[in-house]
Amino acid sequence: MKIRALAAPVIAAALLLGTAGCGVFVPTATMKQYSAGDGLNVNVGKLELRNVMVITDESGDASLVGTIVNDSTNVQYVTAQFRTATPIDVKFVAPEGITKIGLADDNPIVVHGTALTAGQYVEIYFQYGGEDGVGISIPVWDGTNPVYAPYAPSLYTPAPTPVPTPTETPSN
Repeated sequence: MKIRALAAPVIAAALLLGTAGCGVFVPTATMKQYSAGDGLNVNVGKLELRNVMVITDESGDASLVGTIVNDSTNVQYVTAQFRTATPIDVKFVAPEGITKIGLADDNPIVVHGTALTAGQYVEIYFQYGGEDGVGISIPVWDGTNPVYAPYAPSLYTPAPTPVPTPTETPSN
């Protein structure tokens, strides 16, 4: 009689463990960190670079696009080195707070002569100040796609260089 009284809870526990035990030792997929956008995320010191991507078109030039979060209290001067056949350095400013970079965000970063094509990845090394830099393979997207068209490097027109107006010399 005692065996029958113990058998029911043991069988119930075995059934519960057998049906729920499959996922007990498996990592939860929702706990896995990943970049939810088209670009990638990277942290360099106190800078957080979010959804960073490269947009290119038939011109052979490339635009660096993303968002920078500067949690420090100082303006940071960042260097992004495109590690292509011929490495190309690009420097830009990351003021305090959030800064969007890209042509459509009025903060263009265009690199000329990269010869990158859509569908590949480019290794970019980000570094500022005395912080250790971080390299990451960034996806290259096609600027002819309507989603990325506002960031296409062919849309970049450099600001005109101001020409000083001649001043008249007073005659005596």
